[in-house]
Amino acid sequence: MASGFLSAAWLAQETASTTADPSGASWIVIAVTAALVAVVTLAMAVLAKYLRIAINLFMDTPLPVTANLQDYTPPTGEIVDFPSLEGRGLRGMFIDRPPGLPDRGAVLFCHEFGSDMMSAGRYAWPLVQAGYAVFTFDYRGHGRSFTPPHFEARHWPSSHDVNDTLAAIAYVQSRRNVGRHGLGILGVSRGACAAVIAAAINPTVRCLAVDGVFSTDLAIDELMKRWVQIFVRIDLARADRTFSVYRFFRALMMFYVELKCRCRFPSTRRALAKLESVPVLFIHGERDAYIRPEQTEILHGLKPGPKELWICPAAKHNQAVATDPWTYASRLTQFFGRCLADEATAETTSEATGPATAGAAPQAG
Repeated sequence: MASGFLSAAWLAQETASTTADPSGASWIVIAVTAALVAVVTLAMAVLAKYLRIAINLFMDTPLPVTANLQDYTPPTGEIVDFPSLEGRGLRGMFIDRPPGLPDRGAVLFCHEFGSDMMSAGRYAWPLVQAGYAVFTFDYRGHGRSFTPPHFEARHWPSSHDVNDTLAAIAYVQSRRNVGRHGLGILGVSRGACAAVIAAAINPTVRCLAVDGVFSTDLAIDELMKRWVQIFVRIDLARADRTFSVYRFFRALMMFYVELKCRCRFPSTRRALAKLESVPVLFIHGERDAYIRPEQTEILHGLKPGPKELWICPAAKHNQAVATDPWTYASRLTQFFGRCLADEATAETTSEATGPATAGAAPQAG
């Protein structure tokens, strides 16, 4: 009881002294403010450290060496120039089916980063031999298409790549009657991502085959989880924690890089959720160290409606076409035969797949 009275008396005395001495209250405010400033400064320093590493991962992640392989015969066809959505010049090529084959429809080919429209000779040759007309084109900053001032193409799919894909779709519609069959798309890596996002915007796309597809948000989360812990000593994002920390830094990073690059980097994952009625064939290499096959499996699981998945054994990034060219050709022609051509044509496609692709396989490898 006595101790309680003493404590109350001490508190009353301290309150009175503080009231009587304004300098004491000021000292407390200064101390609290200084502590808050120190905490905020430390948090900002850690945040800047993480963001700098995350931005470097986004800007400087090296290109897979497979993107520049020239292990194919360049295709020939009608070279055309067509306008981008901004009215600038894009270069493309119509590759017609061999004489005597029935019309099975049109397929748009979307090349990978660092390549050009000629790489259709590597990936799309079985479709041409099966009777499909293939339109291939150069994205801006690639091949003979225009390059805007201060523009730097990146291997992450941007709104520029989506717009160029939409422009290519519109041009094919203006030149070919795609009403009976619709339009199919074969895309590789970044071109596959842009094709998925464009298909979610334009309902003309009847089906998609995507080789090495990925989603920027998932890929960045994985890169940060893999590398940030190596360079940052303050362990705010241990491997056993959820991805919430990575998503937070990814959101800040994307805000910065979209301002810096003056474009958006849309999510393939979100676009796939809108393709419920559009069949999608996912192709991925089992030994892909650039985009792990687990990501394609995630995207395949998230995609509603009709879908197929082929993980090519022993193949690296975008290398299923070289690792197993016969199966690659067979998968493509059967998929587009079911989803793009009519029933009679689909039967013919299945019959022609074996001999046609077997004879052409050496071109791809």
